Amino acid sequence: MKPFKNLTILKILDYYKDLWALSYTSAVAHWDLETYMPKKGAGVRGQALGRLAVIRQKMFLDKDFVKLIHKASAQRGLSDQESGVIRVLLKSLSFYEKVPSTFLEEFENLTNTATVIWREAKEKENFNLFVKDLDKIFTMNRQMAEYIGYVDSPYDALLDLYEEKLTSQTVSSFFDEIRYPLQTLLKQITTSKKYFKTHWLEDQKYSKEEMYKLNGKVLASLWGDMDRFRLDISTHPFTTSFGKNDTRITTWYHDTDFARSLLATIHEFGHALYDLQSADSLEMTPIAGGSSLVIHESQSRFWENFVGRSDGFIGRRPGFIKKFLPDFEKVVGKKLTVDDVSRYFNKVSPSLLRVEADEVTYHFHIMLRYEIEKDIIEGKLKVKDIKEVWNTKMKEYLGIIPKKDSEGVLQDIHWSGGSVGYFPTYSLGTFLGAQWTEAMKVGPLYIASKGPTFTEVKQWLEKNIHQYGSTYTL
Repeated sequence: MKPFKNLTILKILDYYKDLWALSYTSAVAHWDLETYMPKKGAGVRGQALGRLAVIRQKMFLDKDFVKLIHKASAQRGLSDQESGVIRVLLKSLSFYEKVPSTFLEEFENLTNTATVIWREAKEKENFNLFVKDLDKIFTMNRQMAEYIGYVDSPYDALLDLYEEKLTSQTVSSFFDEIRYPLQTLLKQITTSKKYFKTHWLEDQKYSKEEMYKLNGKVLASLWGDMDRFRLDISTHPFTTSFGKNDTRITTWYHDTDFARSLLATIHEFGHALYDLQSADSLEMTPIAGGSSLVIHESQSRFWENFVGRSDGFIGRRPGFIKKFLPDFEKVVGKKLTVDDVSRYFNKVSPSLLRVEADEVTYHFHIMLRYEIEKDIIEGKLKVKDIKEVWNTKMKEYLGIIPKKDSEGVLQDIHWSGGSVGYFPTYSLGTFLGAQWTEAMKVGPLYIASKGPTFTEVKQWLEKNIHQYGSTYTL
């Protein structure tokens, strides 16, 4: 059954292919900027991407295209997919009608050059190198919120860019609900006789070459068709999808603590799988690939935590551990037991980095970022004071203070790319991932816990979530 039959929708989708081509080109340029582009290429790349953003806006606001969108939105009897197309296009149309082209070009240029500056500041452990650009990014985000419009808080306008209709009131209520239970649970764990603060594998040096091979083997086992995506290296792991047959994962490698690399790779696989399993019929349409960021992060966090740390994947039961234990031993150059790996991957203890935080402490990292960026957008905090506030909140929530900026205020790429309002989706997505786990527990996850294949897990996700792309919202 074809999801698109309405003649007006078909005209819209035909025109949209040109917009899709611009987005495709921009995505490739962004991916290259983070992976292989020479540092000094950032200035020109930023200008090129700025121009592409303006061209896309101009094409989107074409009078005939806008008329088609409004005509279709007034029609009845649209399929769910056709309604999804109109919902997504109306949201984009509202954005492009409100935000000036000069602003879009400047913002795109700023964030692309700022990403390179952030990378340098992180390497040199010097937040001050990034303060000027970060201040501009937050200032422009506040200005963007004014252009878009809001009811209660300018931060709400930014949240809506990543999750439709999400508000700071909802996010604050959510964190208020989970804060005390998580603090209580963390205290119970850290005062338990079984508690261990560190695991010896955290400090064990590993072979990056062997780790790269292991990441590749794990991805091949999880997916199989390696001709449809690739793995590269970046300063901060991310996933970009150019289409169902071209999805790019990046990860990172360090001198010690190899779980950081493997779990990051599995996390990004969750994002990639969403796009890889989107229905073929949605390709090159506004609803192709993953939906909102909460749903997208529910996929990445599901694979990272509910699969990647599970007994079925790398724990005490037969499964991946039988297949990959020799590879783990090659990575660290030492003999390992199943218990070594299982305890290492499931350690709960306050840590400095969000991306390597355990399931209990992770949400405190998100609360911290949410509170900081909300206060800046609402004018209650200045960018120059972020580092001090960051360290204070780390002490309050987790009892630790970063000694290096790369382990503190400079650890995430999001702000340098202009993404303000993104972080709450990680926590909300994690809790949604737990619901997917609950829904699957009778069938697929039971099988996954018994053996090395996760075929039924992928099939369940494709049937219930992935195939629909962005057709639906939460």
